[in-house]
Amino acid sequence: MTEVTETTTITRIGVPRMGRYSALLKRLIEEALQDEGVHHVRLELAPPITRRTVDRGTACMDENICLPAKITLGNILDMHDDGIDTVVEWDQCGDCRQKAYWIMHSSILRQQGVDMKIHPIQPMNAMGWLDEVLGGLPKRRSRRLIRAILRNLWASDVATMEAQARKLEQANAEGTPKIGVCGEIYTVLEPAANLELLQRLKRSGAYVHNALPLSQFMYHYLLDTGGGVIGRGTRQKMKWAVGFAYLGMWREIRDWCLGQMERPDVDVRLYHRAKMEADAYLPKEGVGGHGKESIAWTIYYALAGFDSVVHIMPFPCMPEATVSVLVDEVARDYGISVNHFVFDQQFGEQNVITRAEALVNMVRFRRQGVGSLLRTTRPGFWLGVDVGSTSTKAVLLDGDTLEIADEQYELNQRDPMNAIRSVVTAITSRNPDRPIAGGATTGSGRRLAQALLDAPLAIDEISCQAVGCMLCDRDVRSIIEIGGQDSKFISLDAKGVPDWFGMNSICSAGTGSFLTSAAREFGLAVEELGACARSASCAVSITGRCGVFAESDIVSKQQAGYPANGIVKGMSRALAQNFVSNICRSRPLQPPIMFTGAVALNEGVADAFTEISGHDIRIHDDPRVSGALGAAFLALSRSAHGGFTSCQPETEFASHTFPCRGCSNECEVSLIHRDGRIVCALGSRCGVHDRHCGQAIADVAADPDLDRRHSRT
Repeated sequence: MTEVTETTTITRIGVPRMGRYSALLKRLIEEALQDEGVHHVRLELAPPITRRTVDRGTACMDENICLPAKITLGNILDMHDDGIDTVVEWDQCGDCRQKAYWIMHSSILRQQGVDMKIHPIQPMNAMGWLDEVLGGLPKRRSRRLIRAILRNLWASDVATMEAQARKLEQANAEGTPKIGVCGEIYTVLEPAANLELLQRLKRSGAYVHNALPLSQFMYHYLLDTGGGVIGRGTRQKMKWAVGFAYLGMWREIRDWCLGQMERPDVDVRLYHRAKMEADAYLPKEGVGGHGKESIAWTIYYALAGFDSVVHIMPFPCMPEATVSVLVDEVARDYGISVNHFVFDQQFGEQNVITRAEALVNMVRFRRQGVGSLLRTTRPGFWLGVDVGSTSTKAVLLDGDTLEIADEQYELNQRDPMNAIRSVVTAITSRNPDRPIAGGATTGSGRRLAQALLDAPLAIDEISCQAVGCMLCDRDVRSIIEIGGQDSKFISLDAKGVPDWFGMNSICSAGTGSFLTSAAREFGLAVEELGACARSASCAVSITGRCGVFAESDIVSKQQAGYPANGIVKGMSRALAQNFVSNICRSRPLQPPIMFTGAVALNEGVADAFTEISGHDIRIHDDPRVSGALGAAFLALSRSAHGGFTSCQPETEFASHTFPCRGCSNECEVSLIHRDGRIVCALGSRCGVHDRHCGQAIADVAADPDLDRRHSRT
């Protein structure tokens, strides 16, 4: 869109979001334009990415297109709402299909009747775009403009990488868990795409190294100086060299030839070695995107002494999906843990929070040593409360004997706050002579329970399940945990230290909810499904990849006359097979194998795991409360004293929910209050509503500007 002022006509050009680089490039380009005396072009950032942005892009695109394309289209549509009719989009991604997104987006806009022009930009072919937009700027000035932008981008990234290097030195000195991040660049760099995973890892206490600043992508072949000017990627290196020469970037060519154009946060010797050793896993120059690089960076992080690797990709990114199995092989060969995060528009924020916390806790377990951890005792009685999706559990642990003194299990009945109060008051009323020394909460509702109970700790459920099972059997090597809506696999090394975990992210096909819905089809109680499956002579094949499709398949098999017990047995096997295929990935179930969670009480599913793995399956001594047991023990081991005095039978728990419109996040905030006083604000990404804690809910809820007046500055 153009704006006419008294002196000139302003051309507004929209820039889609990609992490911090959108604002950075906007500033760098505008500064370069001002220096060249170009005042008629104004770059404008897309509005901040919100849930609505993602939904708009998703609604217009095939579900099999990856998340970056959907978010960027949502960005473009948001900019159109702001009156912008010209945008720029990237067009240089090697073999990745992202280079064709601007063509696809242009087609969608035409089909939607949206009149917008998309300019594709290539880093070494920006002259044509500049000439079209700026209207005949002399080539000498265009070269100078592009040179300034590229140099300033590199300088900004160098400053960021130097800061990353300083933090790494500090992490080494302090013994901080070190996690390396690699994968698809957009999903790594854009917090809205990865649900702020990198920040969540940092908040959990880890040092996080990002393998992919934008310069790593743009100058990839020049940074790979280990092979010299002649060697690996020679054609691409020379292409960049010719481009730099055309732009007059002789300083950069000199530094490159002398091997001085290097990342300050990377050990160049180890990086070159990792690039060479990656050929053993993928003897090809590349598979598109950053696929080959993800293998090399995983090797690098192992060689550099990192504790773990996070591999990030959008669904369905074929380059990263192609190499993910090779990355798993690297992890086994080099002895480093790798956790894959596959994001799409349905990925749940709670899942990210749990996995980030668990990843950091796993590193701490390895460093502390599980043997010494499990020998920890401490006088008193310690309470663990596990608030899951369908049930709430509590365990009172004797700190001297590490035996369960009492326990309570209740279904949530869609009211977890009532269930929390009920299980804790039941435990305390039965044990008046056993005062609670301290404790912790866990499960998907751990933050809610921590606030309501004044608990000193809230610990992720993966860590608690691991510890709860190790207390039952210290020799366990594989843990299968299946609850109401979550399923988890935890692998332990030969020393009994948890070294890897997997967790369902989107579908509940491999969980207790799948069994509950299927039980309704047969008019059976869930507890009867195991015996029903065991009574069948053979299993009827059931589709298990999706819970909805499985239910449809069950109905079809019923209508075809198959016996109910055969269908139930097939359904149990489908659940187990789905778990092994999608949660365990390529990792085998190493014996001894422990099965825990409420579904472990289903004999049919346990039999299916035995059949698939070829090994006996041990059921946890008390599978419904293993998570709560782990929480109680971890509270004991960390001396988490205090809490739990605020929960009495007459205590009133309630919440007040509202949509916050203070910023672009548009969070759904829930003010949790106990006996009329606010104890926490859940759902707020920025935490601005935490200021209400301690206030009377009647006063806060009555404020007509509650949803607006606390915007961030």
